[in-house]
Amino acid sequence: MKRILLTISIAIILVSIIFFINGKFIDYHIINKIKSIIVSVIEWIFLFIIISIILIVIRENSNPIKSLAWIQILIFVPVFGFILYLVFGINYRKKKKYIKKSVKDYATIDSIIFNKNLSSNEYYETLKNKSKNVHKLINLLYNNSKAILCLYNNITTYFSGKDKIEALFEDISNSESSIHLEYFSIKDDRTGYRLQEILLKKLAEGVEVRIIYDYVGSWRTKRKYWKTIIEAGGECIPFSANYLPFLSSKLNYRDHRKIAIIDGKYAYIGGVNIGDQYVGLSKQFSYWRDTHYRISGQACAVIQQMFLLDWLFVSKKDEFKKKYFPKQDIESVCPVQIICSGPDSNWKNIHQSYFEMICSAKKNLYIQTPYMFLDESILMALKIAGLSGIDVKIILPEKADHTFVNFGTKSYYYELLEANIKLYEYTKGFIHSKVIIVDDELCSVGSANLDIRSFSQNFEMNALVYDENEVKILKGSFYEDLQNCNQVCIESVRNKNVFHKFIESFARLFSPIF
Repeated sequence: MKRILLTISIAIILVSIIFFINGKFIDYHIINKIKSIIVSVIEWIFLFIIISIILIVIRENSNPIKSLAWIQILIFVPVFGFILYLVFGINYRKKKKYIKKSVKDYATIDSIIFNKNLSSNEYYETLKNKSKNVHKLINLLYNNSKAILCLYNNITTYFSGKDKIEALFEDISNSESSIHLEYFSIKDDRTGYRLQEILLKKLAEGVEVRIIYDYVGSWRTKRKYWKTIIEAGGECIPFSANYLPFLSSKLNYRDHRKIAIIDGKYAYIGGVNIGDQYVGLSKQFSYWRDTHYRISGQACAVIQQMFLLDWLFVSKKDEFKKKYFPKQDIESVCPVQIICSGPDSNWKNIHQSYFEMICSAKKNLYIQTPYMFLDESILMALKIAGLSGIDVKIILPEKADHTFVNFGTKSYYYELLEANIKLYEYTKGFIHSKVIIVDDELCSVGSANLDIRSFSQNFEMNALVYDENEVKILKGSFYEDLQNCNQVCIESVRNKNVFHKFIESFARLFSPIF
């Protein structure tokens, strides 16, 4: 139905242009009469389309606030609202296009991934000292996304874009069999060409190279960049290529993941893309503060599994082979769950995990996020945590890379501060970390921001770690970051001028839609 409406709409626009041009340059009565008839027909068809879209919005049974927002826009600004709906409103969550044939036999995959036969006693001994809330979260993530708890892992944490990229490039340089990359943004700048040079060398050595890049996130990257790698024997495929960006809601559903798997032994997961700005070489930001994991062990195999499912989606090639899941004899216990979320998920997996993490905090809740567009459930959970006496601290950027989103973020300041939540703005550079730390028990690192887009529209991937040592490491970094922050005072927010408050409120209005 939606495809038919889109086709009719484009036809109407084209016919309108033709007749209005003819009417302007050929002053014949017959043309004017035909034009008048066409205009009337177009008005009635357009009215029919608007009514049909409103019925579709209602039928989708979405969030009532979001549905009402769309209906109001379509009624009061029909032309602008119609275009907005084509770009942002169509919900592909239930579309077959985004169901990635993830019905692979999990028992078969698990037999490839897990070389240790884990007994229930091993799980019990590992988790016996964890709180009931941790067990509850582990069960939630298994039930909503089949996220298996991986016990045996080694983790290295990087706290800047530069450190992560240097480590990744070194691992790629030392690779022997396969390089799998999946990034929202890979830029054709100095850093991007460094990557290309290393990949071309490895291809010449016979190493397999596969790259999934998001079509919109890597929009400005020249086709020649990918062509050079392809001609050398690599495979580069865009995620959800969108050739009519302003007339398609594909623009709204992006692959926001930042993962890499080298030889099936080392996996990277976090917030750092590939480009100069992430290593502090951009004019806008001299330092890029981010958080990224390098994982070896069972969790690495799960990330490899997720990449191959994404590869199946974009390439239609099934590459599930044992050689991509080499045996790793790791004895150290570090429980990790890898969770994915996107329009292909039956549940909003990461959204639910964030909500449960916030609700489960007993003493402290520390959050780092570059963008904060909150829905009602997360906003309420944060307020309850703050009002309950839990030490809630949130670090955000002082200087934004997206002005409109920054205004929307600041619109939440006053009510969060009123709820005893402490807000800090990072001043050393740009903080892009997506981190949540709960008490001394668990932490989350990945690609998902604390915003509606990450919760329901983008394809995201996070690592949840239930290890006290790893939590301690992230907490130490959080305290260091506080030394480079200015605390936001409620008086300064209250005393903002009326125009500034209006802009923030206006930006926030779009949060139910975007």
